[in-house]
Amino acid sequence: MFLSKSDYIMALDCVKALWLKKNRKDLVPEYDARTLQSFEDGNEIQDLARKWYPNGVLVDSESWDVIGGAVKTKALAETNDILFEATAKLDNGCFCRIDILERNGDAWNLIEIKSATSVKDYYIDDLSFQKYVFENAGYPVKQCRVLYVNNDYVRHGELDISQMFREEDVSERVAEACKDVEMYVKGMLSAQQEKNEPETTLHANCQDCPFWGYCGKDVPEYSVFDLLSAQAADLFYNQTHSTKVEDVPIDLCSTDRQLIDRDCYVNQAEHVEPEHIKEWLDTLEYPLYYLDYETVQCPIPMFDSSKPYSQIPFQFSLHVQEQRGGELKHYEFLHQERSDPRRALAECLVKYCGKQGSVVVYNQAFEMTRNKELAVLFPDLADDLLAINERVVDQLIPFRQRALYSYKQKSSASIKYVLPSFCDLSYKGMAIANGGEAMSQYKAFLEGKQTKTESQQMFEALLKYCGQDTYAMVLLMGVLYRYAEGNK
Repeated sequence: MFLSKSDYIMALDCVKALWLKKNRKDLVPEYDARTLQSFEDGNEIQDLARKWYPNGVLVDSESWDVIGGAVKTKALAETNDILFEATAKLDNGCFCRIDILERNGDAWNLIEIKSATSVKDYYIDDLSFQKYVFENAGYPVKQCRVLYVNNDYVRHGELDISQMFREEDVSERVAEACKDVEMYVKGMLSAQQEKNEPETTLHANCQDCPFWGYCGKDVPEYSVFDLLSAQAADLFYNQTHSTKVEDVPIDLCSTDRQLIDRDCYVNQAEHVEPEHIKEWLDTLEYPLYYLDYETVQCPIPMFDSSKPYSQIPFQFSLHVQEQRGGELKHYEFLHQERSDPRRALAECLVKYCGKQGSVVVYNQAFEMTRNKELAVLFPDLADDLLAINERVVDQLIPFRQRALYSYKQKSSASIKYVLPSFCDLSYKGMAIANGGEAMSQYKAFLEGKQTKTESQQMFEALLKYCGQDTYAMVLLMGVLYRYAEGNK
């Protein structure tokens, strides 16, 4: 039974996850849209990063053909100094593919390509396993490096590959981590072949595991892992083996929010602080402009004056209300060309947002940051864009501060939880139902990966989704007024 690099990293966190992956393939879930997008981003970065090493040769073998890849690597290493996707395999079943294998005198360098913008701790474990495999397969390793995205690079004209990446020597850190690799490997190889499923203890981080649906099947939809901090939740579960919120003693709640959340859930109730809601409502100045952006992020900047992973706004929805309970006007912008959307969006925003009245957003940091970026990019619009920021009020605040809270929110102040807690409107069944889907589909459009019909369907779905985001804020404003006045 093989042990890959990804198996090794998984088992460092949880050996049970490794066993399930190897022995219960029926439990392995399909990748979700976000994971698939991250794979796609990684592939884009890898293809581009290889241009840093123009003399590299690809070890062309199927991902499943470990033995064939190792044989081809041996042959190509005799006459080439740089190999892409070089494969090494050990008799004990361990194998890996290194992104770049570079000759260094009578030894080799291991270079991992990462789509992130910094060196993560787990990259060291990643490379330590690869060093263990390559060295034991007959490739002495002299140096280990990580090639990652430089998010300070600003594109101007043609893409400058020499500025797109940074490289960091992590050889010393990898050497230190390598001291324990053989011990870990022996334990993992043994564990994955056990007949019986290993017993492990649940903890908060388990929710990020692909096997959470199996290991956490008995955990309530709303549990101690949602209510408490990760450390406190783990401690409580280890002591009680309970994940029920109602079993959490009051003195374990370390914040007022946790006390409110627990009390509301136990009593299936709402928490209302009318005076605090009213204080927030008193900051509003009519007319109200309910604003929401949709943005796209590309690991490789597509437009001038953009960086890797820049949040590029391509759409907004704006509901305008002249007075409380008054008629709504709706304005919207959606860039439907494969070009930089920012100038046209900024001009429309300034045109429709007027000069006075509160601009209502949900989580102000996002929209305000985009406006600041647009102001830098377009100095002639800067005064108007920054003036909009001065008018921003954040509808998230009364919900996050628990001036109004429902047990249905499950300790979240996200609009996706708040909205169905107080209104009949929800995002279920929508063709595009969250920002991640909006981003990935619009990115596919920009890259020319959609048919004309697919793009048109996407545009319609985007308009409905973004429009609902601002209409949701309109409904929630009505909710806040009612509760401030003692009406539900």
